[in-house]
Amino acid sequence: MPAIKEKGKYFPLYQFLSAQQEKEIIISYEQIERILNSKLPQSAYRHQAWWGNTRSGTYIQSAAWLEAGYRVMDIQFGESVEFHKVADILLTKKRKASRRV
Repeated sequence: MPAIKEKGKYFPLYQFLSAQQEKEIIISYEQIERILNSKLPQSAYRHQAWWGNTRSGTYIQSAAWLEAGYRVMDIQFGESVEFHKVADILLTKKRKASRRV
């Protein structure tokens, strides 16, 4: 069961990414907003931290791509986000390491 809530704002992005088979995928901001059926917050247009690959703090959006097995690799602010599929073993190690803290 993913750590992301089924009724959460970013669950549709999780579902979309989970269905992808590509190792690398570039998604436009417009497409992400269509998937979410809502606008991204202004911080997604301005701050790299919003797209961080972390599960801590208030960054609930990152669970959408991390739980789907992807990491953000590049951001073209206001244009697109590049996601790369990560091996399950790497994600498992990251989860165990974050639980030790």
